[in-house]
Amino acid sequence: MRNILLWILLATIWGSSYLAIKIGVESINPLSLVAMRMSIGTIILLVILRAQSLSLPRDLASWGVLTISGLFGSIIPFSLISFGELHVESRLAALLMGISPVVTILLAPLAHKDEKLTKRSLIGIGFGILGLLVLFGPAALNGFGSHVMGQLAVLGAALCYAFTTLYVRKYANLPAVTMSAGSMLIGTIIIVIAAFIVDAPLSSDLPSLNSLSAAVYLGIFPTALATWIYFYLVPQLGAARMSQINFMVPIVGALLGIVFLNETFGLNAVIALVMILTAIYFVSFKPKAK
Repeated sequence: MRNILLWILLATIWGSSYLAIKIGVESINPLSLVAMRMSIGTIILLVILRAQSLSLPRDLASWGVLTISGLFGSIIPFSLISFGELHVESRLAALLMGISPVVTILLAPLAHKDEKLTKRSLIGIGFGILGLLVLFGPAALNGFGSHVMGQLAVLGAALCYAFTTLYVRKYANLPAVTMSAGSMLIGTIIIVIAAFIVDAPLSSDLPSLNSLSAAVYLGIFPTALATWIYFYLVPQLGAARMSQINFMVPIVGALLGIVFLNETFGLNAVIALVMILTAIYFVSFKPKAK
């Protein structure tokens, strides 16, 4: 039950991030936004690490794992999504992100002997993709192909998340807070240097209060808290089950739109929710042997 509740919390946090990114890039360059959110997230995670009387690893092998997970789990996908949302509508971005669980489920058996590609998994993939299509409708595909670079950026982010889930499942053997703090620290160092070189933030106009607020929110919740939960859940749930969260995130985004933006909850959202929950059921739960 604890893992299920954490999974739902993570889906909720990630579901809110697309709106925050959209607000953030209104007056903050994508790389600078990523640098800000990762800097905030790193500080929080290092404080938590210290509060738990833990420390960062000292061996090169562990830092190799942290570097790869930091690059492909944070810095690269964060940057790609922030760039992609300059050119791609959030609903199309959510559809494109649906490739992540598909790739993860298909490749998981190659990386992990205890994860199998079954008929139930394939049925789950089908329900998940259909659920996203029903949620956003054919109109979400109207812009497909018109901003190729932005769409490729979002697809690249989805592939990064798929790779990271498989990689962390196989190689991560440190406490979740150590994994999250260490990988975030590596990513922050790299992205801050890149942002100063590319964006020259000190010579740019001051960002709006809304964008700054969005950056702070992204740093606290979708970065620090979400990364901590993610590194805890991957070893607990496995790569295939964990990847289903990318089907659930758009549904959470739609629900948040109803709560905070007074958007309507149409029949398509109800059908999509049922389909995606069905997808999660087929992938995550095995029938009891008789």
